[in-house]
Amino acid sequence: MKTCIKKLLTISILIGLISSCQKDRSNPEIGGCTDINAINYDSLATINDGTCLYEDTTIVGLYDNGYFVTNEGNFGSGNGSITFISDDGSVANNVYESTNGVPLGDVVQSMSIIGEDAYIVVNNSNKIVVASKDSMIHITEISISQPRYVSQVSDNKAYVTSWGNNSIEVIDLTTNTVTNSIPCGVGPESITVSNGLAYVTNVGGWGLDNTVTVIDIASDNVVSTINVGDKPNSAQVDASGNIWVLCGGYTEYDPVTWAVVSQTQGSLVKISNDVVVDSYTFNTGESPKNLLIDDYGTMLYYLSGGSVFSFNNTASTLDSTALISDSFYRIGYNDNKIYGTDAVDYSQAGYSKEYSTSGVLVNTYNVGIIPGGYCFN
Repeated sequence: MKTCIKKLLTISILIGLISSCQKDRSNPEIGGCTDINAINYDSLATINDGTCLYEDTTIVGLYDNGYFVTNEGNFGSGNGSITFISDDGSVANNVYESTNGVPLGDVVQSMSIIGEDAYIVVNNSNKIVVASKDSMIHITEISISQPRYVSQVSDNKAYVTSWGNNSIEVIDLTTNTVTNSIPCGVGPESITVSNGLAYVTNVGGWGLDNTVTVIDIASDNVVSTINVGDKPNSAQVDASGNIWVLCGGYTEYDPVTWAVVSQTQGSLVKISNDVVVDSYTFNTGESPKNLLIDDYGTMLYYLSGGSVFSFNNTASTLDSTALISDSFYRIGYNDNKIYGTDAVDYSQAGYSKEYSTSGVLVNTYNVGIIPGGYCFN
């Protein structure tokens, strides 16, 4: 009798072991987040693999912590590119092509970040390339004739200046399509938004203009045209709501010898309530460009003769002494720092230089061919 009981117990144990093994084979371990407090809790996971994320978890993209430099590339060569400079000082050149396997195109004019996407303006390829800002993965392309700059003007709308059409092209940001075209002056350039209005500087393209087109953003209608100095190229809004417009002045050349035939003076124009209330005149031949403003909305910066000058918005005269003496092609401002691009001989790779607002050089970085602008996250 005892022997029979022992045999039955042995058989029961073996059956249990076999059943357990079969259960393990039919229910393999599944990795995932098993913490129900995590935002990515996986109810099917049987083992926590360390991927749990919580509300205060920050997911950092490849190109999140730093800024971009747009490199025009050699005209007609289709080698425009984007450089990313991270906060730790590391440099990644040609980030779009290295990610997507194809070049951006001919003359990368500018770039703006709107939401989670980068809108890269490729002027001589007549398009805007849309890519993910944190990965540079291609999303779509928008065809526009000779685009220059793009700016978000409302939640679902952006404006693009077009030299090819002498217009503002309206982009629906939900579909990335052109939905309207607003006639402007000749060679519309920069777009500055203030109090529901867009101020478009008409630089004249390869010719001459001296106006700012004012557009009501809600209706896309032109509501005013303001006469300023010759060839207005950039504008900023100060802390008091005044619009400052930088005009480069016009130089006429002999078409055969390229000798200077005539010149008009550049100017810095102050607009209040859509009326010119003050104007500061530069010396003939200075051709100032690239107006910026600091984080406080009180200090203006601009390029003249390749050097950086500053102007307090309460000053009565232009400063004749450069803040930074160099041969910059373009400048940028972000987070209390001034940036300048050096295009060298306009055929080889250039440099980007970082300065304090007192004009002290902090860093120099190797970038792409003809670095022509900045885009800050």
